[in-house]
Amino acid sequence: RQGIPADLLPLETPLSEIEGNYAAIVISGSPSSSHQESAPHPDPLLWTSDLPVLGICYCMQSMVIDQGGQVEKNAIREDGRVVTNVDYLHPLFKGSKDTFTALFTHGDFVKQLPKGYTAIGQHVLSDGSIAYSAIAKGNKIGVQFHPEVFDDTPEGFQIFGNFLHGVAEMPIDERFREEELSKVIEQKRAAIADQVAGRDVIAFVSGGVDSSVAALLTSEVVPADKLHAFYIDNGFMRDEDDMVIDALQAAGINVTKIVATDQFEQGAKDIDGVVVGPLIDVTDPQTKRLIIGKVFVDVQNDILKSLNLLEGEALLLQGTNAADRIESGHSKAGSHTDTIKTHHNQVAEIQAMKARGLIIEPIDDLFKEEIRALGRELGLPHDLVERQPFPGPGLAIRIIAAAEDKAELEADPVEASIRNFVAGQKYETQKDVQVHVLPVRSVGVGGDERSHISVAAIDNAGLQFGDMARLATDIPAHFRANINRVVYALSEQPLAKRTVTKTLLTSESRDQLRHADRIVFEAMREFDLLAKIKQMPVVLLPISFDKPGDRSIVLRPVTTTTFLTAQALLPGRDYPAAFLGKITERLMREVTGISQVFLDLTNKPPGTTEWE
Repeated sequence: RQGIPADLLPLETPLSEIEGNYAAIVISGSPSSSHQESAPHPDPLLWTSDLPVLGICYCMQSMVIDQGGQVEKNAIREDGRVVTNVDYLHPLFKGSKDTFTALFTHGDFVKQLPKGYTAIGQHVLSDGSIAYSAIAKGNKIGVQFHPEVFDDTPEGFQIFGNFLHGVAEMPIDERFREEELSKVIEQKRAAIADQVAGRDVIAFVSGGVDSSVAALLTSEVVPADKLHAFYIDNGFMRDEDDMVIDALQAAGINVTKIVATDQFEQGAKDIDGVVVGPLIDVTDPQTKRLIIGKVFVDVQNDILKSLNLLEGEALLLQGTNAADRIESGHSKAGSHTDTIKTHHNQVAEIQAMKARGLIIEPIDDLFKEEIRALGRELGLPHDLVERQPFPGPGLAIRIIAAAEDKAELEADPVEASIRNFVAGQKYETQKDVQVHVLPVRSVGVGGDERSHISVAAIDNAGLQFGDMARLATDIPAHFRANINRVVYALSEQPLAKRTVTKTLLTSESRDQLRHADRIVFEAMREFDLLAKIKQMPVVLLPISFDKPGDRSIVLRPVTTTTFLTAQALLPGRDYPAAFLGKITERLMREVTGISQVFLDLTNKPPGTTEWE
């Protein structure tokens, strides 16, 4: 996007292979702690070379340690948007303000700068200590934040431009991006043709941009009689099958619908020698995803039989994107690292097929906005290119399950500590902020590590969006071992009296969530927010407030480009408050058995886009 070609190299690439071939180096972040003995480090000769280097997050810390500075873990993490002060006279920040927000995702902090390095950005943590957000020594520059996440670091694109064009003095090629897009399409087509090698291809398409682009690319190089596209109704989809299939047919993808509701509902899987299932009785989120991924493979095997194809005579086409692969802990080379959450198209059965060369994932190196750009270039209809993502497991991971009713709930031990902490803060809204720890868990991420911990809920107190944003950042930062998500009650129903309602993946709970989901999307169209809100998961919680047997709804509007991070959208700042008011009123009135509606205030990190 800056008009400059780039290559991706391993961190340990020696300087001798870089000098003379490249004009600048950008080193990415990492889930590692730079001060640990096993921490990876680049070639130390980089720091004394003439090459300009921009080290991001972990690699700013690696730069500090390699040059004799000091990095230590702090009691408080920084996860999310943080306001930082910078030296706007430094070439890296040319054209920026002296204060801006940026995405921070770390628990390690630079405590002592190496000799010759100066701070060109810093801010004060809530414990009073100084955090270095940017450092420099000549053309060796480190930033603790993530300039590549433009949603959360609005100055990020300019910062890259300043480094590449200003510090590194690299010329801009205005034609590069357009030519590169055409080149990518041709490369993808050639790679697909080479991998398919005359075999049949089975494609599971959902109507999302990922699977649609993957199928469209494949349809241009695989004969129509050898490309078999299927829309799988797993019983956990929205009420939009016909619309999706019509849109795919209009795009030139011949789709057959397969109803596999019973197969998925009764799906089971052997996990560590124990058969777990059926799916409709499972409550653990990771287990749900593992079973669903396994059943998709079973369905594919049934299709092979119906087409009289043997294993090896057909490939399974998947619309896996880069974010799916990274969050599942699978590198491009197929190795496995820590898993944030197991995506259904990256389960063990899929990895086994991949090892045998039976999986084709032509866009797994691209992020969502890059895939959308390919879709537009390929002529994919606007509705498919811009369609909001809907997870393959569907409503199965948007229903937070509970195995049994619970009427007597003890307060979570950390609840009092959170209330004391919040009581000591000053907010724009001068009202008591009542915080409750809900008896559910959600999946979160921090420092590229998975968490599955509790959710903090705030009573409706007429908070301004600034207070909402602060609470959503402060509570997980100070209670990171206990809380990864903060929600705000939209109904005035108090949260103190709460019970757990038995909730499984039955047709009754699915219908309840489908109804709520339909209301939300009708409101998004009414308020013209479909383009602004990149995704809006609607989640069913097994919790009732003063109405035993009822449940609650969570609304999760976010914006993002990569889906590796996401910014929570807030009323009054990002959309009219009337939008949430309309949804809440309809949900409470029209959906049977709903006692509360929440707004998820949490950025990603520390909360993932989906709850499971």
